[in-house]
Amino acid sequence: MNIDGEKRTGLFRSFPWKPVRFVQLFLFVILVMLLAPVLQRTPLLTTLLSVFFLNILLVTLSFAGFDVRRRWPLVLLWIAGTLMKASAAWSPGTRAGDTLEVASELVTTVLIVVCVVMILRYVLTSHEVTVDTIFGAIVAYFLVAFAFSSIYQAVAVIEPASFSVPSGPEITGRNTANIEFGYFSFVTIATLGYGDIVPRLPVARILSILEAAIGQFYMAVIVAWLVSAHASRRTAGRK
Repeated sequence: MNIDGEKRTGLFRSFPWKPVRFVQLFLFVILVMLLAPVLQRTPLLTTLLSVFFLNILLVTLSFAGFDVRRRWPLVLLWIAGTLMKASAAWSPGTRAGDTLEVASELVTTVLIVVCVVMILRYVLTSHEVTVDTIFGAIVAYFLVAFAFSSIYQAVAVIEPASFSVPSGPEITGRNTANIEFGYFSFVTIATLGYGDIVPRLPVARILSILEAAIGQFYMAVIVAWLVSAHASRRTAGRK
């Protein structure tokens, strides 16, 4: 009997897409990334990203063996972060707006880190490596980039001169910053190094180095090991 499965009750246990939870989550991440440039100047972007993070929470909290009593504080934290981001949008350029923006980005970072830890715990403790397990590791990789994106944006709000772009000395505008820092984060974690967005101050540079190192270690160790284990299992099954 699967004791862990018996503990999952109600809505979380009834999800029909449980066997491909990380595949659908990966597709959702790609959809959000493709739509973000189109929606960057509309309020729908904030709503879409909020739904995205809620979906992350529902998936990871539902099937990662997390204690039911500990789920709701994180969901309430997500709601608080969403409300702070919405409030910051109504008071741009003010001290209160900047404070709310930084707080919302830090809340987002905490939630993403929790989700990454829970996904990796599930992936690394699974009894067998499946396609969905591999997609879980890929989703966690994407979430690490999103977490750094939120940190970069918080740093830029605190000190606008932390980053520079070709068009000017600093990144301005919250909607544009969401896209720019997301782009910079993925370029950094993949160590592409285009050089169009440059960290200028020590904190920004250290964070960029840390993200690049994490990205290299993650792909070279975790994802490579999972793909190798999955291939070995398929080969053994054919014998």
